[in-house]
Amino acid sequence: MKTLVILLVTALLVLSCQTQKESTPSPSPIHRALDSLASVQKESYKLPGLAVGIIKDDSIIYAKGFGVRSLNSQDAITTKSVFHMASVSKPFAATAIMQLVEKGKIDLDKPLVAYLSYFKMNDSRYKDITIRQMLNHTSGIADVEDYEWDNPQYDAAAAEKYIRQFSADSLDFAPGTSYDYSNAAFDILADVIAKVSGSTFEDYMKKHIFEPAGMINSTFYKPDVPEELATKPHVLGPTFKMEESSIYPYNRIHAPSSTLQSNVEDMMKWAQLYLNKGKIKGKQLFNESSYEQLINPQVSIGNKDSICLSWFSRSLGDYKKYEHNGGDDGFKAHFAFLPEKSMAIVVMTNGDYFPSWISADTFLELVLDEKPLLPWAIPIHLKLSEHILTDGVEECKEIYFHEKENNPEQYLFMPWCLVEFKYWLLDRNYQEEALAIEKFSEELNNMGE
Repeated sequence: MKTLVILLVTALLVLSCQTQKESTPSPSPIHRALDSLASVQKESYKLPGLAVGIIKDDSIIYAKGFGVRSLNSQDAITTKSVFHMASVSKPFAATAIMQLVEKGKIDLDKPLVAYLSYFKMNDSRYKDITIRQMLNHTSGIADVEDYEWDNPQYDAAAAEKYIRQFSADSLDFAPGTSYDYSNAAFDILADVIAKVSGSTFEDYMKKHIFEPAGMINSTFYKPDVPEELATKPHVLGPTFKMEESSIYPYNRIHAPSSTLQSNVEDMMKWAQLYLNKGKIKGKQLFNESSYEQLINPQVSIGNKDSICLSWFSRSLGDYKKYEHNGGDDGFKAHFAFLPEKSMAIVVMTNGDYFPSWISADTFLELVLDEKPLLPWAIPIHLKLSEHILTDGVEECKEIYFHEKENNPEQYLFMPWCLVEFKYWLLDRNYQEEALAIEKFSEELNNMGE
């Protein structure tokens, strides 16, 4: 009892502190377990920063930041720190489309050219592309090859200029006949929203989603992010050490697919909005019928998974889960919600090569099952990358076999680990080492490993 009193008093003192930068939930066993899991994940991937938010039954049960916004400045991550959310942007764009459907300004099954008469492709089938197909990745529009993060556009005319660049392109398949993830299809929707609403995509999102939802630090326009809240992208350098990137993944032409900037506090409001089927703070931002359309499975993509209107429908144990992952140079993010459990999570980091979707699932499972701590296996190539340049390939082989025999639960030994490691090496011009790792991978395969 004495220990409990001390813990409660400590919690109250912390909450009353005027300089405290983020809320600190009471130190329950589950909270301590979540702290431990977050710390293990951050350290195992050597992430600069990690932020996690979890909501259940309309209450935030966990919200915390770990690490730093930049390895160069060492400013601490808090729940207010703003991250690049990459493809977590897409459900926001889809939600805006449904708002405009409600207003009679867009029909999901009308062709794209009904809204953008100047959209053309070097393929007559482009006239058949519908808004619905763009939202469920069945449009046939090829994915983006170069995001031009190193040559970003910022002007308000960027969306229309981008649309006009498709005139020389062909479709990958006839609209509606197949599924293939397309960032470009979502990027085109920026101009659709702009033309039917009479404002830029970014301004529409601010006025009709962010402001009414109370998401005060969220934006699709990177220059609007306060410097004191911004996180910096970090990538694996030439020696496999995490370092701050000189290039930020922002380009206005990719706004709907990729440029959402947000933080834990705001994403918890986004969670409330979806868990309450379009309603927040007494305001109905989109109708329940729109919510149902947004999460209605459109196309099966295997393993009992489906694509909805932007959302991916998957399962976590016995529960249906709707989610979107995000990843661009220097950032990884994931958002998911489970309507049956009135539960949602956001995970965001300013470091490369982090499986944010797996991270989110482990947090959710921990809360659902109330286990003290879930195992968190690290891909073996993260450890090998610490040794290959100094100790060589042969030493890496010995480490591989030693860890597999002695620490089989600590590391992942899946075939893709060595395949990814090979590409890490190739990307950094370590040709000889890459070939040796490829050969080692083949040897393991022949051994049945």
